[in-house]
Amino acid sequence: MISLVILTQDPISEDLQYDLDRQTYRDFEVIMATEDGAANALNLALAKAKGEIFVRIDSDVRLTNTWLEEIVKGFENKYDFSPGAVNYVECIAGVTGPTFVPIYLRNERDSIRVAQDPPWWLRWLWGNDPYAPAKIYNCGSVSYGSNFIEHIEDKEYEIDHLEGTNWAMRTGLIRCVGGFDPKFDGVWEWLDDDVCFKIKKLGYEIKYNPKAVVFHMLGKGKHFNDRFEGWGRIKNWLRFHFRHSKFHYKKVIWLCLMTGYVIKKQLFQ
Repeated sequence: MISLVILTQDPISEDLQYDLDRQTYRDFEVIMATEDGAANALNLALAKAKGEIFVRIDSDVRLTNTWLEEIVKGFENKYDFSPGAVNYVECIAGVTGPTFVPIYLRNERDSIRVAQDPPWWLRWLWGNDPYAPAKIYNCGSVSYGSNFIEHIEDKEYEIDHLEGTNWAMRTGLIRCVGGFDPKFDGVWEWLDDDVCFKIKKLGYEIKYNPKAVVFHMLGKGKHFNDRFEGWGRIKNWLRFHFRHSKFHYKKVIWLCLMTGYVIKKQLFQ
């Protein structure tokens, strides 16, 4: 069974309800995480969850009919029964997939708009691999490749984290690492990645299924403006990287860029 968690204080849209009703995989429950504070809402949802897999999406997504089916397929563990081999090869803890943003909505977010065709210096910061999905670069930025349908192929990808609005993890493992840390305040920034990296440190793996597609319609719900509380976002970024990553000089550059962006937003809002 899957516990499907929608983090929102807005009513579920008719479009999303329609997509849920059409899912080919039917063994799921829906939990509306409506409480204040992302960590608080998700921990309360985690306490209610009856499913073996905890899936989180935004309220402003559209789902392909086979989305949940493909999420479940991603959790299939691989075994090797050849002579002398260790039968248990890998255990998949989490699965993610594309979060395609339609072309006509890409200007709704500065990050998506710029990532469509990044300048040379940004490509350099992103390791000259700007369209990789579900990566965390040496500079500390996440990648945006999953948002662009024109850059995702039907193949295996090596990933670092799970996309925030197409996020699936084994429920028991989330509980094992203590759930979602309320020290990550604001709306979701790095909160999910903290859980993911704690679980990876236990020896588990995560997987990208390019067929597990959601379309992110980039709506502006009740708490849209909360995500731009910039100093909180920077604090969460620092907390995550102090916990889970090594120093790289590009992180200093990225931190300066984030700080400049926040100051600009505050001066010219």
